[in-house]
Amino acid sequence: MHFLLFSNVNKDPDQSITDRLEKLIRSKGHETTRLLEGDEAPEKGISAQLLDTLDCVIVLGGDGTMLRASHAIMDGPVPMIGLNLGTTGFLTEVECSAMEQMVDRLINKDYFVEERMQLTGVIRRNTGSSGENTAGSGRNAGDTGENTAGSGRNAEGADLPAGGKSEEHFSALNDVVVIREGVLRLIALKIYVNDAFFDTYEADGVIISTPTGSTGYNLSAGGPIVSPKTRLLVMTPISPHSLSKKSVVFGEGDRIRITLEEKRKTQVNEAIVSFDGYKNYSISVEDEVEVYAAEAPLRLIRFEDRSFYEVLSRKLSQN
Repeated sequence: MHFLLFSNVNKDPDQSITDRLEKLIRSKGHETTRLLEGDEAPEKGISAQLLDTLDCVIVLGGDGTMLRASHAIMDGPVPMIGLNLGTTGFLTEVECSAMEQMVDRLINKDYFVEERMQLTGVIRRNTGSSGENTAGSGRNAGDTGENTAGSGRNAEGADLPAGGKSEEHFSALNDVVVIREGVLRLIALKIYVNDAFFDTYEADGVIISTPTGSTGYNLSAGGPIVSPKTRLLVMTPISPHSLSKKSVVFGEGDRIRITLEEKRKTQVNEAIVSFDGYKNYSISVEDEVEVYAAEAPLRLIRFEDRSFYEVLSRKLSQN
């Protein structure tokens, strides 16, 4: 078998845990490839050639590392398991003390695979406008993101076509968030569902969450906790300027489109679109963000069919 070891350099700074895991796997006659979280591959995705050779991805870190690993494997079918070096660990499966038992069970295929719904997000924006700004965002499991993004340039620094609309596609396991940038003023977000007008939110922003992400930023913003075995979307406003604006649950076939509206003629309206709190892009007035359920799920390896509600009770009692 071929294992990819995806290691968080902050949680395992001297790579001693990763070294121990690699030595253990190779002592049993199996192959490993190592990838540090700060390497280029998590940004651009692991190559299809490497993915085709993998039997399993072992993530060494916490929930934030699991999210970044999910972006690295993109829509690949290879299953993933987390060795918890973090704290909360909703996504991670195994504690570090059980490393050897984990390896034996993986080699013997003594596990089952749980599929988690992911999101596809599409940014459509005017590329004819000018200006650059710096967007940064940090939340959930210690995730931070920082990039420079202007209307004529994406967050990776690549030039976009001049004039007209650009269209970029991204994935998210937890959530897609549209949130105000910079100035401490509300932004206006016009919401459409399946191309029909739904509502206008004047708020700090809005969260579109998967069931997996419902225990993250969505929960902090007052949204509902949803079983990860369901397939649905939760939309939760962030600090709305109205007591009547609450979370709304949509079906997996619904498509949510968000347009940033001009609130005041004298006010520059800009926002950040964040994918799992990891990839962050700036948008301006009349730009659109569309979110819907992705076709390909993330495949998580599980050893025990634990009750989500028991895990939830235990994790929440620790905070």
